[in-house]
Parts: sequence; C-alpha cells; structure tokens
Amino acid sequence: MLRTLKNSPYLQVALDTPDIEAAKRVISNLPESDRIILEAGTPLLKKYGCGIIPKLRQLRKDSFIVADLKTLDVGALEVGIAQESGADAAVVSGLAFPLTIRDFIQEAKRRGISSFVDMMNVADPIKALNDAGVFPDVVLLHRGIDSEVALKHSWEYFKSIKEKLKGRSLIGIGGGIDRELAKKSIESGADIVIVGRYITKAADVAAAANSILEFIG
Repeated sequence: MLRTLKNSPYLQVALDTPDIEAAKRVISNLPESDRIILEAGTPLLKKYGCGIIPKLRQLRKDSFIVADLKTLDVGALEVGIAQESGADAAVVSGLAFPLTIRDFIQEAKRRGISSFVDMMNVADPIKALNDAGVFPDVVLLHRGIDSEVALKHSWEYFKSIKEKLKGRSLIGIGGGIDRELAKKSIESGADIVIVGRYITKAADVAAAANSILEFIG
C-alpha cells in the first residue's frame, strides 16, 4: 500500500526510545488520526533494526511510518532495507556526502517511499541539497536533544529555509517541541511538527497528542 503525505500539516510522533514495550504503549494510546506519522526513532532502530517496523505496523495498520535511519553512507542500500521492512519513508542525514544524499533520494523515489533529509547540525541546508542536486520529499530542521538547552528555534531562519525550498519539499521542525512550540511551528508554515517527549512521556498520551492535533485540524 502506497502511503503519501498529501494533506499537511502532520504530527510526527518520535518514538525515540530503545524500549519496545514503551513504544508500543505510546502507539496504543495515540488517538486515531490520519494526521499522525509514526517515527521509528534512531535508538529503537539501533537496538532492534528495521525488523521493528512490522511490529509497529501491527498496532497501527494504516499509519505512515518513518524509519529514522539518519543514514550517512550507502544511501541506496539503507533505503532498500527500510522499504523492504515496510517503512513508508526513511531519513538520511544532511551531513552525508552529497552522492549519498542523492542516491538515497533517488532510490526512495524508485522504490515508492518518501525521502526525508534531517538537517541536524547542517550549517546551510539549501547548499547541502544543491550539492546533492536533488530535493527530498521532506526537509527536517531539527535540534538534537543534547543541543536543546544551547539552541533556540529561530522562526526567521525557519521561514527563510521554507521560502528557499520554493515548494520543492515539505518542511518539518523538531527538537523539544511542546504544545506552544507546535502551535508556533504550524503558524509559521511547518508541514510536519515532530514531537517526542511531550507525548511519549506524558501521563495521558492521548490528551497530549490531541492538544497538538487541535492546531492541525
């Protein structure tokens, strides 16, 4: 089944935990919504491999699932692993060699899944894409967990990147996103807001997710 992102904005729930049971609990408590993307986070994939994706699919058969590989090399190979495991999208790091990014995006297109480029720690995202010579389905502007204290979200920077993309890619924003930052992100034109701990660590997962979905419609 081909799942695409044609009705933005979306809420991407980042399952950034190596604990499969914790991830399952979050998924089981999320509200039913076609605006929710499930992210198989990097810690989860590092512990279990892409074989975890079918297990997530069992809990939400029709959900759009992203494999957050943060690929740095052999882009086409890693796309294949994600697609064959049932992922609807895979993520390459914007720090990868331009050829790796290009191969990743082109192979994702050939295989019929979406390509995401994570621009964490990338000084000039547009240059990285121009060097690769191809634009992905989604560009992610992302603060890492370790940098959240030092770095603040710059809405002017976000808007400038969105303008330079000229509609060639959707744009997502992540890193310490809570309800208020999600609202500001959507108001600023984000197509995807990536939320982790605000939802996954919440006492009431459904309520936390719904508090953001209300801005999405």
